[in-house]
Amino acid sequence: MNELKQIRSRFEELLWAGNLSENSTRLQKNAPPAAELLAALQPGDAPGTLCWCDIDYADQTRSGWQAQKHYVRLLQILKENGRERLVQDTAYAETLRAALRYWLVHDFTNPNWWHNDIGMPRNLSDLALMLGDTLSPEEKEGVTKLVGRGSMATRDDISEKWTGANLIWGAMNTIKHALLLEDEALLRRGVDRAAQELCVGEEGIQEDGSFFQHGPRLYSGGYGRSFAYDIAQLLFVLQNTSYQFSMEKREIYLTHILDGLRHMTQGAGLDYTCIGRELARPDAVRTGLVKAAVELLVQVGDLPRQDELCGYLAAMNGETAFEGTKYFPRAALLCHHTGGLYIGAKFHNNRIWDAEICNGEGELCYNMSYGTHTCIMHDGGEYLDIDPVWDYARIPGTTSRTETDAQLLAHRDWWCLPLPNDHSGGAQKNDCAVIYEHAQHDGVEVFAADFAIPGGFVCLGAGVRAPNEDSERLVTTVDQCLLRGEVRRENGAVIHNGVRYTPLNGTRFDCTSGPATGSWQRNNFAESDAPVTRDVLTVTITHEAGKLGGYAYLISPEGTAPKVEVLRNDCGVQAIRLEDGRVLAAFHQPCRLVFKDRMIAGETGAYLE
Repeated sequence: MNELKQIRSRFEELLWAGNLSENSTRLQKNAPPAAELLAALQPGDAPGTLCWCDIDYADQTRSGWQAQKHYVRLLQILKENGRERLVQDTAYAETLRAALRYWLVHDFTNPNWWHNDIGMPRNLSDLALMLGDTLSPEEKEGVTKLVGRGSMATRDDISEKWTGANLIWGAMNTIKHALLLEDEALLRRGVDRAAQELCVGEEGIQEDGSFFQHGPRLYSGGYGRSFAYDIAQLLFVLQNTSYQFSMEKREIYLTHILDGLRHMTQGAGLDYTCIGRELARPDAVRTGLVKAAVELLVQVGDLPRQDELCGYLAAMNGETAFEGTKYFPRAALLCHHTGGLYIGAKFHNNRIWDAEICNGEGELCYNMSYGTHTCIMHDGGEYLDIDPVWDYARIPGTTSRTETDAQLLAHRDWWCLPLPNDHSGGAQKNDCAVIYEHAQHDGVEVFAADFAIPGGFVCLGAGVRAPNEDSERLVTTVDQCLLRGEVRRENGAVIHNGVRYTPLNGTRFDCTSGPATGSWQRNNFAESDAPVTRDVLTVTITHEAGKLGGYAYLISPEGTAPKVEVLRNDCGVQAIRLEDGRVLAAFHQPCRLVFKDRMIAGETGAYLE
């Protein structure tokens, strides 16, 4: 068997095992079983074609395009019925071919280029690889022509202009196009261009292990998740061939997985701050596609860091608890795993971009555009599908106004604008880290500093100010997550689902819990407006109008509360001292930190002992 046929055989193996694209997998969720889908097929408006009457083929929705359900359903039917039935049942094979011909005849397109240039070619190439020799020459030619629209064989701009996950999608379509054409030169071109993207660049993998897409915007758990999965597939199918990526490229790729995504993962959940606008989609915080990638990677024999990959997989399966701390300077992100708990802090500055609105997704994310948000997870399910009912004026970690959905939607000028904030940074030393910023947003102002410490996480805020100081009360949200069992109060602390929230230095918590109702359409215009109800816990701090506000609190695993002293919390410096005497600080200006018999003269920036 030559290498091209070997690679095609491995791709077919993955497809029959159910390794489909993220978009296809998401659309198949809650779909009827294959038998019902087959029975529902009806004669199309062209001879010898079949279609589904419940699909709106004329739909032009940019995000949740209805017509794509046609080829996704065909993939689902093939996957559920298996390869043997396709070979043995000629009537069944003809039914699927007739449904495929319906698409070939009509050639449906969408105003969102992604569906035409990436989604459609990807899914049709997968169908062609699975249907194989059951296709007629005319059907093969028709499919190959449409797949070519997303291939470098006909599109030089894919290779020259696309970046990050988009480029890898284009390279993958090119590779599959080459397999269908049995074109070794095109196969080499697609693989080589994918290899070129395994580098540190303006988009894609960053030097700190994070992943950017759509400009300098953190997307490790969104576009980066798809990037991780497609490269894992390529590493699997190319192994033991001359097409396999070089060791240097494999090592760069693993920085995205093990030095990036692993730190943003807790159990089966991803830090919601690294997902981008895809947070507005069902199952967005699940690690599903990342886990599928790592499951493939542990089967690639010539891949380094296998012990770490196995450990990451075990952590996603809940078999072990990952421990580790990492500050991502490029992404302004601090990730801290300690005592079985995960706390992440996402800040912002004028070197990176805000959250994103695109194709009707992320419409409510105004308060996610200026940082200081935190993600607190014990089991990884704290924010699973919370989007329909989330109060987007209460993003965990942020200090903000009290605004309705309508008021948040009215903030249309924030998208794709770098913040004016150049006072932001952080540092790490062993198991401790600091991240800080001076957040200024529409007159709302706060000096924020978060500290990762052994056994916990300290959040300090100072100089909290509203533009209308005499009348407007601002709120700092400690957490807003799904209600998971009882909520206990203990000397001002709140204890819930393995997490202890402890107020420090006179800070007082307000705590509410109970049902909240909304819809997916609130934050994703392509989704359903059907009512969704979830039980939610919200812990907040209210700042008195007309006064300069502040806050201090500790997050730690339930049953523990590491001793920490707040040395100072103001607009000049925010500092804490640990039980072992170590001092951690964020200096917002050059000044002296004096306490007991010590004095620290600090320059602007992070200080760790």
